[in-house]
Amino acid sequence: MSGSTYWPKEIKRADRRSPKEGATRRLDRLRSTLRDLDPVVANRAWGEIGDALQRITDRYSR
Repeated sequence: MSGSTYWPKEIKRADRRSPKEGATRRLDRLRSTLRDLDPVVANRAWGEIGDALQRITDRYSR
């Protein structure tokens, strides 16, 4: 499997197994992308991601 098709296929497989596993694979992909960025930018991105995930969690917890 070539590098450009690995993540999309992996995410689709995980989504078929469960939404939670699909979300985990998406975060793995994001982690691998942010690994190569400047640490300040990556930390800010992770903070924004965490805030967005918290809002989603709060919305569906009600």
